[in-house]
Amino acid sequence: MNNKIIISPSDSAFDYIGRIDLSDKEKPLFVFAGSMIKVKFTGTSVGMMIQPMLMYKKTWIGAVIDNVQYCMQLNPTDVPVYIEIASDLSEGEHELTIFKRTAGTHHYFRFCGLVIDENAKVMPLNHKYDMNLEVYGDSVSAGEVVEAIYYTEHIDPAHESQYDNAWFSYSLSLARKLNARIHCNAQGGISLINGAGFFNPPQYIGMESVYDKLSYVPEFGVTPWDFSRFTPDYVIIALGQNDAHPDPKLIHEEAYNEKWRTVYKNMVNDLRGKYGDNTKFIIITTVLMHEPIWDDTLDKIVLELNCDNVRRFKFRRNGAATPGHPKLPEQEEMAMELYDFIKNWK
Repeated sequence: MNNKIIISPSDSAFDYIGRIDLSDKEKPLFVFAGSMIKVKFTGTSVGMMIQPMLMYKKTWIGAVIDNVQYCMQLNPTDVPVYIEIASDLSEGEHELTIFKRTAGTHHYFRFCGLVIDENAKVMPLNHKYDMNLEVYGDSVSAGEVVEAIYYTEHIDPAHESQYDNAWFSYSLSLARKLNARIHCNAQGGISLINGAGFFNPPQYIGMESVYDKLSYVPEFGVTPWDFSRFTPDYVIIALGQNDAHPDPKLIHEEAYNEKWRTVYKNMVNDLRGKYGDNTKFIIITTVLMHEPIWDDTLDKIVLELNCDNVRRFKFRRNGAATPGHPKLPEQEEMAMELYDFIKNWK
């Protein structure tokens, strides 16, 4: 790192997007998939100081420089380490985004500074967004296995998160199409209701216990989210896919179905109370194959809520496109259909 300088994370040039713990301004903590930092810099090289907190043996962090994407593997460490992003860049100004490719159970990380050439500088992008977007979802919303494009419309290949990339999820793709600042609050394997799904076995944790959290992985500590920090114009809720585990028959029982609907409505109503009547809610499942009863139950929930700002949306190939995680083409398909739905909301 000779002839380099480190820019403090507290520098006003950095734009932090997502549910990020900023309580330590010198070491912001990144939790959710798609959380990102944006900045402009000069010089011919750039790197970062980060402290990875790994849950998986193999995981990666992402970056985009001038619309070119980079991917760097993370290794276990107890101290901040230097990771080079790019060198031999052209002279002049560059736009940089550093982003979390994967959800919290893969890793958290602390951003400890940007490393640039000694005569270089950073500047804010000063980008003007048209709206705020928030997504609550599972692995599909987080972009898991999205880069395994040769398995489009097929079951997933064996993987160790190398195909996961929140950047190519429908969530972040939609945000770019809408020119929206996004909070992607998605976790692979998560259900709506506690005691179901695949997240945090054997005490399975559902989104009912995560939606109001900043840090939500028990091993890293649980902290509340301050809802005053972000008010979305649109909220997308994409839950239900994982609630069929471990017992897919339960949702067919009226008592459990009613309980599930109540938990869902309670979450929506709590968010409506926090955000106000101007926030619009879109209730979905995805193109990943699932039993029709989940869509029937969501239809019933929207009818029972009976709110002008809560609407149901179904994709053209809803629940029928693929037995595996939606890959990049299917994620783009969902993003485009949601874009049209939002742009035509009246």
